Amino acid sequence: MQILVLTSNPDVHAVLPALDLLPHRVRTCRPSVQEFLAAGRCDAALVDGRTQPFAACQLSRGLVATARGIPVIGVIEELVAPQIDEDCAVVQLVLASAGPAEIDARLRLAGRRRLVDPEPEAAAAVLAVGPFVLDVHAWTVTLDGAPLALTHHEFELLKALLLHAGRPLTRAQLVSECDGWTDGTGPRAVDCHVRAIRAKLGPHRGLVRTVRGHGYVLPWQPPGTSAPAGHPAATR
Repeated sequence: MQILVLTSNPDVHAVLPALDLLPHRVRTCRPSVQEFLAAGRCDAALVDGRTQPFAACQLSRGLVATARGIPVIGVIEELVAPQIDEDCAVVQLVLASAGPAEIDARLRLAGRRRLVDPEPEAAAAVLAVGPFVLDVHAWTVTLDGAPLALTHHEFELLKALLLHAGRPLTRAQLVSECDGWTDGTGPRAVDCHVRAIRAKLGPHRGLVRTVRGHGYVLPWQPPGTSAPAGHPAATR
């Protein structure tokens, strides 16, 4: 399995020492949704909640909203266990002092749940980023609760930006992500659709930002939040 450990400690051994005794590929990234998205594919995410369980619970909700079914496992110390509340979105909890057999069992169970439990798939069909809610199955995007009237290409493009929120995408990547588009679709078509989307976002148009010389990005925000007042609009 490919394991991604989200921690501010550069020494993964300090987070879960027995993980070194297992044959899994382990990588680390800083504890943020943006860093998680930029880190690439993994089979399970371990969130370091040993010293800041509340922050770990907050982070877990953001990961579950964007991880599209990837198991999120919390690593805690026994002393902080009473501070874990019902808002924590992790699939499993494991003590930092756990042995390799227990850790391996929890990873296997979490991975098995991903395969056989339909609930993660159902949850992944709806993604909330800032003021947006994307329902992939219903082919809808709402903004502050109001549905956006999007063409097919506009929906596909905004969907790609939402699914990869926090990660800049080139125009070529956007074309490849959009169902029904072809490799012959040029960058000017992408720019045209972006302008149309921004026009429909009204005061939120600045949430679709231009990355000069690269493409576009929609920054990740916790569900239900909006751009701060006076946020500059992103224009080409």
